[in-house]
Amino acid sequence: MSAPLLEVVDLVKDYALPRPSWFAPRPRLRAVDGVSLTVATGRSFGIVGESGSGKSTLARAIMALESPTAGMVRLEGRPLFTLTQRELRAARADMQMIFQDPYGSLDPRQRVRRIVAEPLLNLAHVKRAEREARVLEALSAVGLAASDAEKYPHEFSGGQRQRIAIARALATRPKLVVADEPVSALDVSVQAQALNLMSDLQRDAGVTFFLISHDLAVVGYLCDEVAVMFRGRFVETGPAARLLKAPAHPYTRELVDAAPKLEETAIAAVPEAPAREAAPGGCAYATRCRFAQSRCFETAPQLRALDETRSVACHFPL
Repeated sequence: MSAPLLEVVDLVKDYALPRPSWFAPRPRLRAVDGVSLTVATGRSFGIVGESGSGKSTLARAIMALESPTAGMVRLEGRPLFTLTQRELRAARADMQMIFQDPYGSLDPRQRVRRIVAEPLLNLAHVKRAEREARVLEALSAVGLAASDAEKYPHEFSGGQRQRIAIARALATRPKLVVADEPVSALDVSVQAQALNLMSDLQRDAGVTFFLISHDLAVVGYLCDEVAVMFRGRFVETGPAARLLKAPAHPYTRELVDAAPKLEETAIAAVPEAPAREAAPGGCAYATRCRFAQSRCFETAPQLRALDETRSVACHFPL
């Protein structure tokens, strides 16, 4: 079997916090805690979780924008953090990123032509004529006209700006696109347009998306596999359709129940969360879990197989 497109092995990322006093040691925050995942070519992967769960930190590590404290990231079998600067720059042609804010991620002083061509400028083998052709090809792929290349970002709506950001990510013809909350800053109707565009690119151009979002519907629409992240760890992984329809972890169920629905549906009554502090080695979700028992406050569960396709980190899965 060929190597997976993306492989993350036991990734850990710590941040040093300010000292509480002059001579005290600097405390450390663990943003990502031993995450492992595999993404096959052509099968998009989604990460969901609340703000502060470590999703964006994981995305930056996958893009080699930040070095991990421990662990490894491999793209097509190549460890990214052992590459030289020259090798890493060349590898970036195969992986591009779409940022959350379509207003802040585009340089207002540059024309669209220069913005979309920027990733190509780091590839020495791309000549000027080919660069111009790729810019127009990328703009056409996202539904923008060739004349739009001469405009500035402020001349476009939010949805059109995100299309420009997607075009910039596609200019190098990457194999992997990491999208960090790509539609959260857009209106609902514009979100649908952007998601349909990404779905078409996945189907027609063979782009593999690694999607970061807090919106279950967005991830369920675009991704084949989903991982639910809480306080730096995966608490549940599996196929998107099965995981979102019948969550096995209480936190996943909390996210599914909290998602807005057009039709009111009856939700089974569940007990209140226990008012108890978890031990340092206990489950991080125990103090919020409505189903927690004594074991949850004492021992942290490990991610284990629930069946052939799903894994869950819970002592008492639903």
